[in-house]
Amino acid sequence: MEKYFPAPERRYAIYPIRHDRISTPESRGQLIEFLDRCGFAGAVGNIRYTRNYPDDAAEWEQMENGFRELAARKLHSWIYDEKGYPSGGAGGVVPEKHPALKAIGLVAFEYERVIAGPIGCYRADTPGEHLYKALLLPLDPLAPVIDITADADVHGTLHFAVPEGKYKLLTLSIRRMFDATHCTGSYSEPRDYINLCDPTATRAFVRITHEHYAERLGDEFGRSILAFFTDEPSLMSWNIEPIPFPQLPWHRSFPKQFQKRFGYPIEEALAALFRRETPGALKARCDYWELVADAVAEGYFGTLRKWCRKHHLRSSGHMLEEERLQAGVPLYGSFYRSARQFDWPGIDQLASSPARLMDENNIPIARLLASLADLSGARESFSEYSDFTERQEGRKAPLAWIHASTNYHHAMGINNLTAYYSFDGQTPEELRDLNLHAARLGTWLRQGRRASRVAVLYPEATLWANFHPNGNRRNIDATPFMRRLDRLFAGVSWALLHEQVDFDYVDESFIRKARIGSGRLAAECGSYECLILPQCTVLSAATLMKLEAALAAGIRVIAVGALPKYNRETGEADLETILRRCRKNPGFTYLPWQRDFSFAACTALPQAVRITPAKNSAASKRALLSHLRELPDGAGLLFLANMAEQPFHGTLQLPGADGKVVAVDPHTGKSVPVREVKSALPGITAEIVLEPLGGLVFAVETLQPPPGR
Repeated sequence: MEKYFPAPERRYAIYPIRHDRISTPESRGQLIEFLDRCGFAGAVGNIRYTRNYPDDAAEWEQMENGFRELAARKLHSWIYDEKGYPSGGAGGVVPEKHPALKAIGLVAFEYERVIAGPIGCYRADTPGEHLYKALLLPLDPLAPVIDITADADVHGTLHFAVPEGKYKLLTLSIRRMFDATHCTGSYSEPRDYINLCDPTATRAFVRITHEHYAERLGDEFGRSILAFFTDEPSLMSWNIEPIPFPQLPWHRSFPKQFQKRFGYPIEEALAALFRRETPGALKARCDYWELVADAVAEGYFGTLRKWCRKHHLRSSGHMLEEERLQAGVPLYGSFYRSARQFDWPGIDQLASSPARLMDENNIPIARLLASLADLSGARESFSEYSDFTERQEGRKAPLAWIHASTNYHHAMGINNLTAYYSFDGQTPEELRDLNLHAARLGTWLRQGRRASRVAVLYPEATLWANFHPNGNRRNIDATPFMRRLDRLFAGVSWALLHEQVDFDYVDESFIRKARIGSGRLAAECGSYECLILPQCTVLSAATLMKLEAALAAGIRVIAVGALPKYNRETGEADLETILRRCRKNPGFTYLPWQRDFSFAACTALPQAVRITPAKNSAASKRALLSHLRELPDGAGLLFLANMAEQPFHGTLQLPGADGKVVAVDPHTGKSVPVREVKSALPGITAEIVLEPLGGLVFAVETLQPPPGR
């Protein structure tokens, strides 16, 4: 504490995002002087885009001069990879030079009426630019789908005979993804976009952007220049405004890839997205979305990651609509799989209001992305934080809110801060204090490892099996199951935070690969005594069998809201036998989902930090965020952040702790007295007072989190 808090490492302070001001001679000097005087870590910037980009040699030279001046002042930097957002098109150059790499999708037109046969000749026009498949979907769930694509003429018009029976007509047409998509609804420019499923498109983007930077600044990569920042890439089959017909992600290679990987034609899976109550439909839906998920994760994010690592940089950036669970399906196939490809995963935190930061209707995205960083072993994550939401309402975030947001991010586990704050109205002294605050927490957060003993399963297969393609604004699936899943996943996450429980989000592959031993499910970068299944109705049988083995070894499993029923591999409801054995184990707990859900009475939940508010405390413990870290020598660090605008009074209990405990205010860097109190409970018990929107870091001489509550 004495070593790090008075003089933290400056590179862990804040990085303002200033784009081409770094590359502009008229503004560069003033910017660098501002950064240096106010104690910032450096800045995020990029070349100035002109009509001649990327062939404007003079602009590349000015960009190089700017980043080298930052390095000469011992300031670090990140490179922003796009002209605005979404990243991937290099300011529109990639799709302009390579039209075949533009984003395409399937327009899914399902005729709303039932067609009853036999009919000798039936005519139907089709939407979209190129008919891919036309299918008759029998209402009889046991009858096969009928492919009538060959009955289309050169114009795409269908002339076909309808056999006996009742059918729905489904046509799937390939079209360019542009209108009503994210690339036309951004705050940047309306322009064509690349297909994220195509690594060739990503490599073209890299040649035009990253490799130009490498030619000029390669010697600074991994030294003064730390990372590339990619901004909100996404599948353009996700519509930002309502559309008449659903759109699906597509690439020309999908039919061949799908057949090779899953052993049957992709049109069967496409039909299953709409013809849901048929044998094998659940598995087919999962197969389609898994193909999309891996194509995006490897084609875009994985390609960037390989290039960055080869050049001694870290791939970083943030994605789109992190706050809503189901949005990850149409945007990426799997948000989790794509985000896992980042070296330093990040978030876009648009609000600074403490109330908005603690909004329980949204996933606590800072914890989601920070836990991915912890699991990867990199332990580096970032946030693009700002008061964008407040400025849209005509007001600025006060400095106290920016300090509170700094606490919020570090309590959640985010340890790099890039910023879109204007910082107008703040004095250099105030900004130096803010940067010292961030740097103290950033330095502290890199000691040891987070003491997460609880894992929350990211319900990937459940999402794939139940998501309904639709034309609603932002692809919101309004079916009761999906709405409940959104609320429950966010609610379970916040319920853990309200109990000051450190946790990580894991996927099924983590569970299947993890080792079982000493009452924990462990991998190289994570070790858990308890796993939580949030409405996971679909699981791999192998995953459930691993959970059965975990239960036998004393690891606890808590299912919330629903029990596993459907097998991802077969698509059938055939998990009952394994589940019955699991439920007989006393370590298995089922908790029904209800309004105001809480883990407060759940004795199965491990808890190494316990907070009890005093009767006169103005703030509730629900306003407190906790971050516990274990150090290699057995000591512990605990950060408590009060996100309420009222003071908190109460007691802190660390059941497994022993020895001396000290506290420091990360805002001021000053020590705060700790008054320990006698208690019949094991460990350390101390009185705590947290100022409004304030926080304290506690150092404990010995920390041994208890095996149970």
